[in-house]
Amino acid sequence: MTTLVLLLLVPLAVWRIYSRLKVVLGRTRSELWRHYATLAVMVVMLLAVAIQNLGNWVALAALLAGAVVGGLLGRLSMKKSRLENRADGFFYTQDRKLGLLVIMLFISRLIYRLFEAYLHMHNGLALDPDFLGQPITAWLFGLLGGFYGVYATLLVKWRKTQKPVPRPIDIFDIK
Repeated sequence: MTTLVLLLLVPLAVWRIYSRLKVVLGRTRSELWRHYATLAVMVVMLLAVAIQNLGNWVALAALLAGAVVGGLLGRLSMKKSRLENRADGFFYTQDRKLGLLVIMLFISRLIYRLFEAYLHMHNGLALDPDFLGQPITAWLFGLLGGFYGVYATLLVKWRKTQKPVPRPIDIFDIK
């Protein structure tokens, strides 16, 4: 009975995550510190997974391949993004389709791992401790890291080439 409830709750959870991500991937204020933080987190994540997989050449190759594909998708997403330099600040609107694809692939792998852990716990079996050593997991970590690492780098480049638009002078604003 609990497995049936779990199977009914997983699509609900996926739908909620998807609908929340659609809102998050909308028009966003561009702040340099956020882009640098995203880049740093993605680099640290990729390095941590690479260090964890030292000696597992298949997983390292999958991580590298995922990072390359993610970087290419990040570049494509940047080309499809809407970039705005306005008087009230810098804004960008990421291409939702590519961003949602990358994030939902990653989240679906995490949900699969949770479901796998539940089944192993339910049957009294030991869970495989080498989750990051599985090539598909390493590939998805590389995909996410490459995608958002390149995207953040390109946003920083864009911001450094832009000069702020001056605010219009309001003659009725007395200070």
